[in-house]
Amino acid sequence: KKIENVNTLYNNSFKNGNAALTAADAAYNAQSLDEAEAKYTEAITRYDEALTADPTHPGAPALMTNKAGALKSRGVGRYISAFKLTGDARAAGIENAKKDFRDAAEVSTKSVQMLKEQEAPTDPAGAENYKATRFNAVETRAESMRLFVTKVDKTKLDEGDAAYQEYLALIVDPEKKLKAQLNEAKMFFDSDDMEKVVAAYQKILVEHSDNIDAMLYTGLALFNLQDANKFQEAANYLQRFVDAAPDTHPLKKDAKDVLEALKQQNVKPQKGTGGKKRG
Repeated sequence: KKIENVNTLYNNSFKNGNAALTAADAAYNAQSLDEAEAKYTEAITRYDEALTADPTHPGAPALMTNKAGALKSRGVGRYISAFKLTGDARAAGIENAKKDFRDAAEVSTKSVQMLKEQEAPTDPAGAENYKATRFNAVETRAESMRLFVTKVDKTKLDEGDAAYQEYLALIVDPEKKLKAQLNEAKMFFDSDDMEKVVAAYQKILVEHSDNIDAMLYTGLALFNLQDANKFQEAANYLQRFVDAAPDTHPLKKDAKDVLEALKQQNVKPQKGTGGKKRG
């Protein structure tokens, strides 16, 4: 009877939590951030009803993944809302967002670990469900770690990198893989590890030589290394970006400013060189 009750509780938590999460996402997409925050909070509360009752239930990892997703999204909304405020209210809002990012990273990491400890089902339907649950957990952890690392604790960059490597190893869809690679590379940039930025974006350019963001951030990272031996290469990448990027790109002016600064040091772009794989 106890098992029956817990199973029912988990089913209800999934149903009610997911309904609140869907409503929250819709409100967020409509830019109704206050409504979205309330719905994300409701979703988290519904998920916790089951997780508190039995944190070792076989369905716990999937529920924890959903909870982490709600925490992550609520944190993003809170972060955006905080910057519309001033003074102590802004500081408090940012701290609330950071707590959500920290909690999302912790919960999603625990979800992935629990799945690794579970014995994978052998029947086809069960195996397929386990595979999908694991993919969602690993994906959510990577995205949660990116926000945690860049907004809360840059010293955890290696853990964020490890989370992305595990995620990338599971991705089959080329577009999804490219998006994940770009997100990880931007995580390196936002964490000020310019050596990793250059390596990550140059790897992307091997298969996607026309990716303007990879050109831009490779050039900026090479410039930020403040090594005169890398300035020429930085100028080459930045010029390729300026030539290819639309005028509406928010960082096009910044790229031009860096190019101008490089020209003041007698470093001028060379045509057809930026973006090629180095030996």
